[in-house]
Amino acid sequence: MKKTTTLFLTLLMIFAFTENSEAQLWKRLKKKAEDALVKGAEDKIDKTINGETTADNESIENDDEDSELVSNDTPNLWRNFRFVPGEDVIFYDDLKTEEIGEFPARWDLIKGSAEVARLNGEKVIILMSKDGNTITPLMKSTDYLGDEFTIEYDLLIPNFRQEKIWWMSQNIHFTPKFQYEDVQVRFNVNSDKLLGWASNSEFKIENIAIGAQNEWHHISISYYKGKYKMYYDSKRISNLPNFDVKPTVFGLELICLTRSKKAHPYIALKNVRIAHGGGEMYKRIITEGKYVTNGIIFDSGKAKIKKPSLGIINKIVSILKDNSDWNFDIVGYTDNEGADAINLKLSEERANAVKQAIVEQGIKTERLTVIGKGKAEALNSNSTPEEKANNRRVAFVKK
Repeated sequence: MKKTTTLFLTLLMIFAFTENSEAQLWKRLKKKAEDALVKGAEDKIDKTINGETTADNESIENDDEDSELVSNDTPNLWRNFRFVPGEDVIFYDDLKTEEIGEFPARWDLIKGSAEVARLNGEKVIILMSKDGNTITPLMKSTDYLGDEFTIEYDLLIPNFRQEKIWWMSQNIHFTPKFQYEDVQVRFNVNSDKLLGWASNSEFKIENIAIGAQNEWHHISISYYKGKYKMYYDSKRISNLPNFDVKPTVFGLELICLTRSKKAHPYIALKNVRIAHGGGEMYKRIITEGKYVTNGIIFDSGKAKIKKPSLGIINKIVSILKDNSDWNFDIVGYTDNEGADAINLKLSEERANAVKQAIVEQGIKTERLTVIGKGKAEALNSNSTPEEKANNRRVAFVKK
C-alpha cells in the first residue's frame, strides 16, 4: 500500500510538472509569435516609408486588424461641406520633382526634421522629430497671404495604439516669428476626439471624431477680412467672425509623442495648396456671367472627383436650386502635360463628372451642358506647379 501511494504521488508530481511545463512552453511560444507579428508590422511600415514594397504588396492601411480603421467617410457625408478654395493659387506642392530621402526643396525648416518619402506609391513629406517639426513654404515675402486666402493640405493620422502614441497635435503659425501658435488642434488619443483652440484659448475647436487611423484626412482653412473658418474633412471645427491675428505667412508645426522604444512614429503631409480668393461665387456669376475655379481636384490623369472638392459643387447646387431659370455650360480645362487629344478627352470627362455630381443632388440634367477644351486657352505659360494648378480649372458659364 505504501509503495502504491508513493507511486501515485510520483505520477501526480510528474503530471503536474509536465502540465506546468507545457503551459510555460505555450506562453513562450505565444510571446514569440506576438513579437514576430509586431516585428513584421514594424518592418512593413519601415519598408513603406522608404519606398520599398512588402512581400505580399499589402499597404500599411491593412496592417491593423481593428475594423475601426476602415474609413466610412462616404461622399454623402460631404453634402453639407461649404468650403470653397481660392481661385488664384500662389503655392502648390505635389512633390513630383522631389528626390526620395531629401529635404523638400520648396520648403524652409524652422524646427525638427523633414524629408520626402514614398508612401503607397506617392511622394509625401515625412516629419519625424520627437521634439516637434515646423516647416513653412519658401516664398519671396513675409506677407503673402493677404486679406482673402485659403489653405488646404492632407495629413496622415497614424495608428495611435500600434505606435503607442499618447500625444499628437498640429500648431498653425500665421506670423513669421513662429514662436507662438495661432491655432492648435490636438488629437485626443483616449477619447478619439479633436481638441484645441483658434485665435486664443477661449475659442475652442469643436469636438468631433478623429476618424480612421493610418489614413489621410483633409484640412481646409479659409480667411476673409478677419473671418476665420477651419474644416477637418467634411466637418467645420472653427468659425470665428473676428480672428485676432493678422495672418501674413503660413507655418505648420506637427508634434507626435510616443511611449514606443522603436523608431519615432512618422507624420506625413501632402497636397499643400495656398490660394488667394475664395467665396463670392454668386456675386461673380451675377457680375461676370461665370464662375471659374481650379479647386475641383481630380486624381492625376483621371476624372474621379476628390471629396474635398464637393464644397464647390454643393454651392453650385444651392445656387441652381435658388435660381430655377439658370442653366450652365460646364467647361473643363487641363494643363499642358500630355498629348492634345488625351487632354481634350480628359477635360470633357472631368466636366461630365462635375455635371453628374450636380445631377445626383437633384438638378435636372438638361440644365447643364458639358464642354471640354483640353489645354486650350491657357491662363499662363504652365512653367511652375502653381501655373499648372491654375490652368487645371472648371468654368461654370451662365447661359
